[in-house]
Amino acid sequence: MHTSNDSVNALSKEVRDLIHEAEQMLNEAKTSSGEKAVALQKKGMELLACSIAKAQELERQTVRSVQAVAASTNKLVQANPWRSVAVSGLFGAGIGLVLGIALSRD
Repeated sequence: MHTSNDSVNALSKEVRDLIHEAEQMLNEAKTSSGEKAVALQKKGMELLACSIAKAQELERQTVRSVQAVAASTNKLVQANPWRSVAVSGLFGAGIGLVLGIALSRD
């Protein structure tokens, strides 16, 4: 699961970098003229298209990661239903205790 997070983080950084590079090219194209401006604008648009594709891949990887965590949690709960109920109850009691202490201070 850790490598999945690493790949999601790397892909996210790559998308940000591509968008930043595309912004720079499109801004430079605004100040340029002639063929250079057209070439810069074309390259900027290609970079934006690439960043959109990478963002879609990032979304797919994130969904797969969330689905894997949900499936793992589901298997754990299915295998140990009473333990899950006990942990949930203890968690709820802990929150109730903390809230009770916090509210009684006023």
